[in-house]
Amino acid sequence: MPRADDSAPAWLLWPIRAIAVVVVLPFRLLGMAFEAIGRFLHRCLIVPLAWLWHHAVVIPATWLGHWLIVVPFTWLWRTVLLPPARWLGKALVTVLGWVLAIPVMLVGVPLMWLWENAVVPGAALFYRWVLRPFVTWVLAPIGRAIAWFLRGIVWFLRLGWQGTTWLFRQIYRFLLRPIGIAIAVTWHYTFGAVWRHLLAPTGRWLRDEILRPTGAAIRSALSALGLR
Repeated sequence: MPRADDSAPAWLLWPIRAIAVVVVLPFRLLGMAFEAIGRFLHRCLIVPLAWLWHHAVVIPATWLGHWLIVVPFTWLWRTVLLPPARWLGKALVTVLGWVLAIPVMLVGVPLMWLWENAVVPGAALFYRWVLRPFVTWVLAPIGRAIAWFLRGIVWFLRLGWQGTTWLFRQIYRFLLRPIGIAIAVTWHYTFGAVWRHLLAPTGRWLRDEILRPTGAAIRSALSALGLR
């Protein structure tokens, strides 16, 4: 791509370059001067002032704050304020304990006495004279009767199953098996013999001597007529 300088005439480029040098060069020199002045001020003024501030103000102020504020306040807290605060805290805890102990003594002690002298003996008497006799003389016999009844049902079902199995076994041995053997023998020597010696040979003869030759003749005729 051609540049703009190549397309512009020379008599127009020289004035433009002269104006650019006159206008841009002073600002460029001014910027470089400000940059040099900034580096000089940072090196010769700001860095020494920062060092002087740190060593003349910050370090002495930190030392004075530690020894004039932190150390005295720590000593005052540990020596003057902390012991009364501990004593006051222990006193408050003691008073609060007594305040909470009063309802416990007024309510908990009677309830404990009532539990030990009324509830526990009453529960023991109820178990001894009501619950245990009821379980021993009512629930236990009922449970044993139910157990005996269930065992009788199981025994009866087991006996019935054994008797039914024996009955089915005898029926098969003396009735169904002889009938099956008789049917098999009858079929073998009657219908089976007829099938083996008469029907099956006749069917094979019809298939080999009549049906197959007839089918072959029909296929040959159709092939000769061009229909197949």
